[in-house]
Amino acid sequence: MKRVVLLLLAAALAASATAAARPAAKVKTRTPGVLTIAFGDSAVGFASYQLRGNNVINPRGYEADIARAVAAKLGLKTKWIYTPWTGLFAPGTKKFDVSFQEATITAQRQKTVTFSSPYLDSNQGVLLSKKAKAPKSIADLKKLKTCVQTGTTGLDWINTHLHPTTKPQIYQSTAAAFTAVQIAKCDALVLDVPIVLLQKKAKPSAYGNVAAQVVTNEKYGAVFQKGDPLASTFNKTLAQLKANGTIKKLQKKWFQIDTASIPVLK
Repeated sequence: MKRVVLLLLAAALAASATAAARPAAKVKTRTPGVLTIAFGDSAVGFASYQLRGNNVINPRGYEADIARAVAAKLGLKTKWIYTPWTGLFAPGTKKFDVSFQEATITAQRQKTVTFSSPYLDSNQGVLLSKKAKAPKSIADLKKLKTCVQTGTTGLDWINTHLHPTTKPQIYQSTAAAFTAVQIAKCDALVLDVPIVLLQKKAKPSAYGNVAAQVVTNEKYGAVFQKGDPLASTFNKTLAQLKANGTIKKLQKKWFQIDTASIPVLK
């Protein structure tokens, strides 16, 4: 009898271990067993990569590591692709399961896509050209020639709060906007604080200072096709990564910057 009991117990434990190790078969993705992750423009500290056709090769950064950690917990392989920022919030079918593009969660965008819970906070930052004088107030910034990426909360803030003397220069990509401020085509690039700080850190001689920030209290979320139930599964996994300290460790790994030291414009 003891032998039978022991055999039954061993079988139960083996079944339990097998179930725990089994990949999340009920997670529905575009390709079974694979999480297709999209990035926009290569971004220092968030997702830097090589691009071959539409395929992203060896992405490195905070967002890439979050995606890897989520996929691992869900028992999914990863596939990395590129998708442009300009179409990220367009309604309709997406070519990805989830996209990371330092995208701020807004009510307007939530009309066409579903966001994950937040994974990073941000304000808007002001990156200067090497020829520009640092603004001491919003009134000073208003007089500068600004540049910005299309479809961003930076552009929204310029249009609704700054109302600059000169119409802002609008670019389709972050790379183009960074080039504009680097060659002094504009005086100041208005873009998220962590993005401009990390870019300045990567190319310190290319720009002037990150001279200021404006408090906008933004939160980044990963993007899903509108109504995709995968977002709920993702959020539960993200909550686990926050609870076990993984997210904090990744922030420390990739963001050795001090946003609190940047002056706030008023």
